Amino acid sequence: MIPLVRSKTNAAEKPQHLEKSKAKRTSADKRKSKSPQQSKQQGQLTQGDDEEELPPERCQHIQFLDCNSSVGRVIFECYHCQQGIISEYTGEPVIGEYKGHPSLIQMKVQCPNCEQTAIRLTTGQVLSTTAIPSPWQQ
Repeated sequence: MIPLVRSKTNAAEKPQHLEKSKAKRTSADKRKSKSPQQSKQQGQLTQGDDEEELPPERCQHIQFLDCNSSVGRVIFECYHCQQGIISEYTGEPVIGEYKGHPSLIQMKVQCPNCEQTAIRLTTGQVLSTTAIPSPWQQ
């Protein structure tokens, strides 16, 4: 019989409790009327003196169409130049191997405008790629 070994927890692994001044509002607090003192406290809760605002992250607009058809379509913007693109695809995602583990193979779709990889799709085959005006640009 092998004896159970119990490790000691160090201070970093112990759960830390929130101070009352840093606790977040609950949904029950939303029903209460806001007094000037409450709104001032709320502002203190959301922005700390030592916290910096994170820079915005890049995002990519994507809309899938005809998902239940044998040939699906996807409208998206190029990740690099924001060119609008529509692509047709077919087939099931292909499972390959990466570092000895099963992994989905991603198809790289090249942008017709800047000729860089616009998006990576997990599909069997990309049939066509056409540049269009971006529906998200104004």
